[in-house]
Amino acid sequence: MEVVQSKNKEVPVKNKEAATTTKHHGLNLTVLEDKIVQLLKAMKMLKEENASLKEKNKDLQGQLKALEGSLVSETRDLEELSQEKIKAKLVVDNLLHLIETQEQ
Repeated sequence: MEVVQSKNKEVPVKNKEAATTTKHHGLNLTVLEDKIVQLLKAMKMLKEENASLKEKNKDLQGQLKALEGSLVSETRDLEELSQEKIKAKLVVDNLLHLIETQEQ
């Protein structure tokens, strides 16, 4: 196994041809290592952002559920008031009819 010098450390290369190619073409392993480090940092940042967004989503789902429950309750109350209005109107109509029949 051949060894290629990279960023003050020796990196083992599987075969002699790869080591020669690396040395010959002047491939800079330091640049590759830096890019990998940058990608890992970006990946970590994205994972943290994803976790934060998942938590926010969970909170928003809870708020939505509470609002839906409130809406159902308010709709039920509105239906009850509507029924009471209809009953009150019938009572008033009956009273008016009674008054009209007694006046005649």
